[in-house]
Amino acid sequence: MRADEPELPGSTQHGSAIDDLVRETGSEPAQVKELYERELAQLEATAKVRGFINLLVSRNVRKALRARGAHRNQ
Repeated sequence: MRADEPELPGSTQHGSAIDDLVRETGSEPAQVKELYERELAQLEATAKVRGFINLLVSRNVRKALRARGAHRNQ
């Protein structure tokens, strides 16, 4: 995550997840961050157990990127 970008809540954990998704998928950081933030907001709004939100968000963003054809390993 770049120093000039605003931090997400739990930013160390989420920033690492976003960075991992960028490296793994070869997608643009801004695209991954936007998808991650949107998915995070949706899951946090309804989650009763928050311990695994970052894993669920990462999985859903990865799936969305694959569907868009942005995943370089597919």
